[in-house]
This record gives sequence, structure tokens and C-alpha cells, in this order.
Amino acid sequence: MAGPHDKIVAAAARAALQPIGFRRKGQSRTWIGDQGWWLAVVEFQPSGLQKGSFLNVAAHWLWSASGYISFDLGCGEQWGSRVAGFEAYVSDEQFQPAADRLAARAAREAQDLVASISSIATAADMLIARLDDLPPANRGSWAGYHAGVASGLAGRPYEAAALLQSVTDDRVKEATEPFINALPDAGRFKAAASLLVASQRKMLRLPEASDVSF
Repeated sequence: MAGPHDKIVAAAARAALQPIGFRRKGQSRTWIGDQGWWLAVVEFQPSGLQKGSFLNVAAHWLWSASGYISFDLGCGEQWGSRVAGFEAYVSDEQFQPAADRLAARAAREAQDLVASISSIATAADMLIARLDDLPPANRGSWAGYHAGVASGLAGRPYEAAALLQSVTDDRVKEATEPFINALPDAGRFKAAASLLVASQRKMLRLPEASDVSF
């Protein structure tokens, strides 16, 4: 059952995020901005120890077809999703302005994230730049996969092949196979990505997109 702090967070988020095109995911503390082939995700993350909220903002790439929302590229420190520390709930009067501050920060960060990912090419550039800040194990997992898919969709087949073939995580290797097999045919590569995006949109109960323009 939602407590008073949850209702305050929900109202503040609604006031700040609905006007810029975000919608709440069910009754959760997650709000999403639908960008077609990716989602801008805002989460007012609760704590298991105290009433209140953290704030996370990140991109989720819809070619994962995982059935859940992951924070794939954040705009916090070192590409992380955390953009604001914990705001504790003590009373309604104390927490209301704190929730308003978090919601306003969420709107600014989300809009900046959407503006920064202006095309699939810029997404590829960002994902590749991020790889340099990650340990080898992470580069050989989903981070490498996402960078490879974005590179292929941006029309860089050789770069995409190198990135996808560098994936060493057995959990992710299976996901790379359709894309590696589709290279260097740009049409087949886009079709493989479009299929995954459509599947993920369906699992997340997003509206069907007739044409996903990468």
C-alpha cells in the first residue's frame, strides 16, 4: 500500500514529467519517455532502509528484448544512472519541497539526455566512448553488445563486427549472433534490430510502432 511519501513523489513527478511527454509505468516510481527505439527512463528509487527517494535517469535500448527495463546508459557520474542522492521523508511538510526538487531535476536531466541522443550515430559514439571507462568484463558484456548494435545501425559494419565479436559474456553471446550473421547487409541488420525492438515494446506494453526509424 502506498504511503504518504509515495503519493507526494507521484504527484511531483506527474507535475514535472507529464508536460514533457513522460508517462508513469503502472503504479511504480518509474516514468518513461518513448523515443521509438529507446526509452528515456526516470526512476524515483526507494530505499529499503528509510522512506524517501533517490533519483535515477538513464537510456534503455529497446533492442535488448529482455522483457524488463534496464538502465543502459546513464547521465550521472561515469555514465551511471544515479543523478541525485537520497532525499529522506520526515514529514509531509518537509518532504514536499524535496520531492519537487527531485522531480524538477528529473525533468532537466531527462530532457538533456533526449537532446544528447539526437540520432543513432550519436548513440553509437556515446556507447563507444563509455567502453573506455569500463573494465574488460563489462566491455565484453551488454555494454559491448549495445555499442555494436548501435554502430551497425549507424552504418559502420566493420566497427559493429569488431564490437559484437568482442563480447565474451556467455549470457550475451547468443544475442549477438543474429546481428553478426546479418553483417554487412544494412537492411538485414536493421530488420534484426527492428524485430527485437517490436518484441521489447510488446513485452513492456508500449504502443506498437509501425515504423521504427533508427
